[in-house]
Amino acid sequence: ECNGMYPVSRIEAMDVPSGWGLVQKLVTVDATTFGTYIANMKPLFMDMVRNAELVMFNRCTKDMPLASYRRNVKVVNQSAQIIFEGEDGEIDNIFEDTMPYDLDAPVVQIDDMDYGIWYVDMMDHPERYLKKTVEYKAKVLKPRGFPAKEFVAGRMAMTCCADDTTFLGYICRSPYAPKLTPGQWVKVRGTVGYEYTRAYGRKGPVIRAEYVEEAQAPQDEMVYFN
Repeated sequence: ECNGMYPVSRIEAMDVPSGWGLVQKLVTVDATTFGTYIANMKPLFMDMVRNAELVMFNRCTKDMPLASYRRNVKVVNQSAQIIFEGEDGEIDNIFEDTMPYDLDAPVVQIDDMDYGIWYVDMMDHPERYLKKTVEYKAKVLKPRGFPAKEFVAGRMAMTCCADDTTFLGYICRSPYAPKLTPGQWVKVRGTVGYEYTRAYGRKGPVIRAEYVEEAQAPQDEMVYFN
């Protein structure tokens, strides 16, 4: 067991007796002080949660921005299980009534500033978006070995500092894909489905794009989680 001021990477690199090994990584967080720590020591927190199986926030209350706390973890560790505990036990439905876009609209419009919220919520709650039509602006990524009619549409996100960023995007399928250039900004409109792909290594969102057109880059290309 270690405290949050000791880099986990140093623990993982320690010489240990033969047969010892790191089996599971669990992180507990005091929700009452999380805002202060994430504002002043974000790199240390990101180091703690990067490979954790479970992140548990305790001392939670429903008036805290728990959805924001969840996004801060998910941006660096998509597979982590995140639990919020209050005086009466686990707190659920932390995203209820907090979406900044209309999920009941014929086309769910995702503004530039809301990309991070949408990305995490669609990953966590696929049932909300299945067969929905979404429209958003993103940068094109075409990984080596991808099918000709597929690309990834996403944004760069800052996880803790300017030197620590990651690309967050979803697979899009479109006949227009071969004409796209990596790094190009596009506006995508398409229907959300869920299926297994080699790129994900599991089931995940695949957007069947009915409309792809070149677009201007947003004023701030980076996605921030706060």
